[in-house]
Amino acid sequence: MDQLKMFCVILLCITPMSDSKSIPIGMFRTECQDRHFWLAVRSNVLGHTFRFDVEDSHGVHTITGAWAAECGYTVVRDPLGDLVLRASYLACHVENQVDTEYQLLVWFVNVDGESEETSYPLLLTCPLQQPWSPREMVCEETYMEVSVLKPTPPDHQKGTEWMNPAPVNEEEGLSEWRVVFRVPVINQELGEAQGMREETVPVEMAHLMGYHVNSTGSRILLRCPYGSRLSYPIQVNGIEMEMVSATVLYKHQWMLLRVDTSVACTTRKASLDLEGRHIVWSAPHTASPLLQPPVTDSGFRVGVGGQYLSPCMAKQHSYQMRELNGTVQIQVPFGAQGGLVKSHVSDGEYFQSYFLDLFFLQEWEDAQWSLTQQRSFRPTSIPHQLQTPRVINSTNASEGMFSVALGLFPSDVSLVNIIVGGETVSLSQAERLGLSLSQVPFPNGTHLFLLQAPFSHPAVTQQYLGERRRRYSLSVVFTLMVSPEGDLYHHLASVETHLEDVVLPSLEGECMPRGIKLLLHYGNMDTDWAMYVGGQRLDWELVQVEGYSLEAKRDQFGVDVPLYSQGMTYEGLGLEGLLVSVHLRLSHSDTGENITYRHRCLFPVPELLVCLPDERVIVLVDTSSAFPPIDPQWTSLLNPSCRPVHTNNTQALFSFKIDACGTLKTEKNGELHYMNEVRYTPVFDGRMTPPTTSQLSFRIPVGCVHPVKGPPTLTIYEPQDNTPSPASYHSRKVRRAPAWPNGTGTEGYWRRPLLRGRKNRTIETGG
Repeated sequence: MDQLKMFCVILLCITPMSDSKSIPIGMFRTECQDRHFWLAVRSNVLGHTFRFDVEDSHGVHTITGAWAAECGYTVVRDPLGDLVLRASYLACHVENQVDTEYQLLVWFVNVDGESEETSYPLLLTCPLQQPWSPREMVCEETYMEVSVLKPTPPDHQKGTEWMNPAPVNEEEGLSEWRVVFRVPVINQELGEAQGMREETVPVEMAHLMGYHVNSTGSRILLRCPYGSRLSYPIQVNGIEMEMVSATVLYKHQWMLLRVDTSVACTTRKASLDLEGRHIVWSAPHTASPLLQPPVTDSGFRVGVGGQYLSPCMAKQHSYQMRELNGTVQIQVPFGAQGGLVKSHVSDGEYFQSYFLDLFFLQEWEDAQWSLTQQRSFRPTSIPHQLQTPRVINSTNASEGMFSVALGLFPSDVSLVNIIVGGETVSLSQAERLGLSLSQVPFPNGTHLFLLQAPFSHPAVTQQYLGERRRRYSLSVVFTLMVSPEGDLYHHLASVETHLEDVVLPSLEGECMPRGIKLLLHYGNMDTDWAMYVGGQRLDWELVQVEGYSLEAKRDQFGVDVPLYSQGMTYEGLGLEGLLVSVHLRLSHSDTGENITYRHRCLFPVPELLVCLPDERVIVLVDTSSAFPPIDPQWTSLLNPSCRPVHTNNTQALFSFKIDACGTLKTEKNGELHYMNEVRYTPVFDGRMTPPTTSQLSFRIPVGCVHPVKGPPTLTIYEPQDNTPSPASYHSRKVRRAPAWPNGTGTEGYWRRPLLRGRKNRTIETGG
């Protein structure tokens, strides 16, 4: 058995004070801690009221109030609500076995709501683990205690002196003892101490004043609560202390001995540092009023929860101890292992209280005592400190998985659910929804909550950043519950990561019989891209007005752009046909990044009339239906000098200014009508066969209409659908121009404008 925790607890089979019952398992916890008994009662078994009683041969005594402090008992509630009793080995009613073993009979009395008492007797037994030092002082929460080795002749301790003559009454007992107190003399006008005065009182009187004076087989003891009548405050190196300066006079056989039983304890409370991260407690390195030089420092030790910390363990728990200008300072991180953390929720925010059962052992040697040990108990409670749980983002982008944790929390915090992507998810539902949700424990009793979500999960949002990089973002609300109150706390955690994994959309085109098909391949991030065809955004209005055809598939999107529609760019007209192109642009709404593509197609056309914004006219005519055949190179406009710029066996291409080559102009209804025609006008010489009448009757009207006010625009015409077929031309011998209705002459031959109203367009003639 570990001797540090050796403790004998016996359920006594004696007549109970009221109703005695067997001890429920786990109801009590007991330890032997250095120089005192330690007993705790679980909070869940505490009744409406409760108390501790102790019993010895003189009867039963209730531990309460000032009596408890005078007799060496401390009763407190820890942050978990457990009831804790600490009793000094030298406390009243403790059975002392030659200063090496100690027993205490404790009754725990539980009282229910109907005032019915249930009593549990426990006999606590502790061996002395380390021998007593010549002088030992205890600074408890509610009292100060000093015990010194009882000198017996011959004695070499300078703290004891022989006094002669011997007292008249040689009967030894406490009734013969005296206590000499030394207290400062205060000058009322100056408010300063001016010297010391002595006050000698019998032991019985000292007891009435709140001082407990007693002896064991080998020790003399003095104990008193803080703030006792003859104690006084002092400062040592700027640290507040309370001191009792006392000498006990007692008789040993025929001699009167005097023993110094002075004691001083630090009264400064522990506090948080300015940053709120560490608990700081300071004490004088040595209490100078208790010393007689020369002094040898024997070091100090720190303990938590009744157990001393080794230097290695103190470092592991991040405890810091340092000496500075005669002061020992102890720093403990808030929430460090060894203390107790309690969670709270208030006004939607998370708080923690921290309880640290700290004690401090100092040792020194001086000219008066060969060894002095001073134990200071400083249980520290730091209430309701605002805490912001830490969001830990351990995402590894290469794994394609978010890993976000929230913590650290003590054992009284549990996870109720999370809210992610607008959906509430419990621990049991997470896996089914493609998430991993778990609680990760740590050796110090804390834990965190871990959420893992793949980048592809619907709750993960994506944003394109440009240059093939995208941002993955995840927002989750953790809903936590604090026990036992059941209060809920909600915490939002948002994490993001960047990854260069974007496959950009790609574009391609295809020439169709009557237009151009454009294909958009989505890539792996098809959102937030806007499509522009010929500089105009593709929307439903454009689709409906211009007659676009759309086709959406799983991995691509198709747009059919008709030949004579918005979006086409007409780059040239030649004997081979009409050269057109479509410029397609994808623009990202956030980054402004553009992806451009242009596709060109050459459409064979036998005849075409183009009116350009720069007031030029381009005409492609077909002579293949004329009979007898005519040579296209001998065609002209009304002005015979305006010949084709290009010809082949069946076609002639003209390009001329709108007001040249014999063009006639009229104004009608706010429009300017320009009229001309293509004729067969061969040049005669003696070697040529004269043209026939049918050949000379070849006429194709051409013309353009522009507004009187405003700039000219692009207009394209094709022949009418009812233009006679080549077969009918053979029967008529030659194509003849119909009459010009209303003086225009073009509407009867050319289809209504296929494309009209465009500005800023140019078109060139090609070969």
